[in-house]
Formats: sequence, structure tokens, C-alpha cells
Amino acid sequence: MTERSLFNFARALKAFEITIGIKLPPSQLVCAFSSWWNAAKPQLPPDADFDEWRFCFELAYTHARTPLGANHLKEAIRRADSEAAPSLANRYTSPKIKRLLAVCYQLQTCVGDGDFFLSVRDAARILDEKQLKKASAILAGLVRDGVLQEINKGTPGSGKATRFRFNVNPPK
Repeated sequence: MTERSLFNFARALKAFEITIGIKLPPSQLVCAFSSWWNAAKPQLPPDADFDEWRFCFELAYTHARTPLGANHLKEAIRRADSEAAPSLANRYTSPKIKRLLAVCYQLQTCVGDGDFFLSVRDAARILDEKQLKKASAILAGLVRDGVLQEINKGTPGSGKATRFRFNVNPPK
């Protein structure tokens, strides 16, 4: 058992909240954590402490943005392909860039004021581009144009994608 399983549990609770349509109050979150603790205790290190792990759970719950089972990218692509692209897309002539921009816009709407993750590999799929360098160059171009703001750079092979924010009013 690791902090990763605790984070997945926090994401599962976020999905449960969406299913029932209410945000769990802190007292119910502690009850849910207690259930997790009782089930996980045999798998945890012998010196594992309830309160230390509860604090880790509370932090994981606070940081969990995507409910378990949610796929923001898939939803953003569906929306981008079925809705009009934001007017900002008219700055570009390439239909591929317009589509990527529309997906990024939809990703931003999925996460609200937060950051969204987008890997170069996913950008390449959206662009229908086989060359990752070209997809990377296009993402970098959208950053230079001010359309995207790079919040945290991902690293190849780490399993962590770059985090972005979409800028609805970029400089001209």
C-alpha cells in the first residue's frame, strides 16, 4: 500500500460525490478514510499511524482534481469535435492547429480555473501527427503566442505530462 492507493481512493470519493450529487462533509470523509484504513492496515508498514495517514489522505483529497473514471481528454475531444471552436482559433489557418486549440479550450472548461494536463503524445494524436517533434513545436508555438501558458513542464518517460492553462484573451 502506498500513497498512490490513497490518492486513488480520494479520486474514487470524488467520483462518488459526483454520482450522488453532493460534496461529502469533513466528518463523512473521515468515516470514509476510517473504512479505507481498516481495510488497508494489514498492507501498511507496521509503524503506520492513523492520523499521519489521515493527514496524507486529506492532502490527497484536496489535490485530486480528476474523479476516478473520468477522462477529461476524451470528453474535451468529443466537445471540440461537436461544438464550434473558440473565435481565437481564427488566428490560425491550419485545421489541425484549430482542432488542438479547441481541445485545449475544452480541457480548460473541464478543469475550471485549474491547470490541465496534455502530453506531447496526446497532442500528436489530436493533430493526427506522427512526428512528436512537430506536435511539440506546435504546442510551443501556442505557448509563444500566449494562447497556452505552460504551468509545469512534463518530462519524457516520467509519466507526467505538461500542465497548461488556456488563455482566452492572449496578446495579439
